[in-house]
Amino acid sequence: MAIELNWALCSHRGGDGHQVIRQTPERPATLEYLIRIVSAAEEAGFVNILLPTGTHCMDPWSTATAISQNTEKIKFLVAFRPGLVGPTMAAQQINTFDKLTGGRLSLNVVSGVSSVDLKRYGYFVDHDSRYEHTEEFLDIIRLLWEEKGPVTFKGQFYEIEEADVFPTREGRRTPDIFLAGASKGARRLAARLGDVHVCHAVEPEVVAKDVLEVGALAEEHQRDRKLEFGIRHLVCIRETKKEAKEAAERIVADSDPTKTRNWGAASRGESVTQQRVNELASRGDLWISDTIYMGVNQVRQGAGTMFVGTPDMVAAQIREYAEAGVTRFIMHGWPHLEEAEIFGREVMPLLQDLAPAALPDPEEIAL
Repeated sequence: MAIELNWALCSHRGGDGHQVIRQTPERPATLEYLIRIVSAAEEAGFVNILLPTGTHCMDPWSTATAISQNTEKIKFLVAFRPGLVGPTMAAQQINTFDKLTGGRLSLNVVSGVSSVDLKRYGYFVDHDSRYEHTEEFLDIIRLLWEEKGPVTFKGQFYEIEEADVFPTREGRRTPDIFLAGASKGARRLAARLGDVHVCHAVEPEVVAKDVLEVGALAEEHQRDRKLEFGIRHLVCIRETKKEAKEAAERIVADSDPTKTRNWGAASRGESVTQQRVNELASRGDLWISDTIYMGVNQVRQGAGTMFVGTPDMVAAQIREYAEAGVTRFIMHGWPHLEEAEIFGREVMPLLQDLAPAALPDPEEIAL
């Protein structure tokens, strides 16, 4: 199966620069700069650009809409959290963005993450229960997508009466749903309703085990599409191994997470995915191999596994995960702009044997 390569955007308080995190962003997340990054990712050949979500981030829907008018093909992997809006409103947002951009939308449905941040939004549901909420939420959205008439639904968490939305899907393919998480609830949800099950990158052999276990769960359900698997990771690519190692360590050493609200220090909380990355980074040596560096996990939460090295080394590391069953890769480096350009120029050509998905042409937009 062909792989899909995706980039991530720094549409958050921390902005971008030559460090993971700073008190004051070196490159603030202005619309002009974000457009430059997405344009570079599009030029490099990445299929999706991931827009993060959280109180430290710009609203991903508004940001994606603005950037979409200044790019041509790249799709927007919009992260959002069920429970902060109702399922009917979410279906309307999804259909509207999808229609206005000619199908340039994928969905990153975030259930787990941090209760601390969710409480800032007024959402006080515990970690495990959030996956049950998300399941019901997605069930309603899928009923609305089927467009068999007004939807009436009464479940454990949501009650909907006579709902339908404009715009309709008009027969267009529904967006891919990326569902992240390593907990039991996350795996069960992805197996039933996800198109892509995503985790932060841990050792390839552990990921391979995940692929087998969650793939077996998916086979227990009637599905329209075969479940695929993705990893979220980082990259640092230089001409020599020595230069790459020094650059990766400098990105972390020059960072300043003290008292910052730009992203947050490494999380030690409830996320099972984060716990697995934390464990990997706590084994003594932050260099798990010649190519895998865990230093980023010491200064911020989220993706902490960095593929470091020459273009050949990074391509080989991606190939190892592909052999473990991963087909979707979501990555970024610092600065987001230059690393996207380097990857497109130096690494993308080395992965042609894996038949990376090409940027699709947008559908004709009929208003």
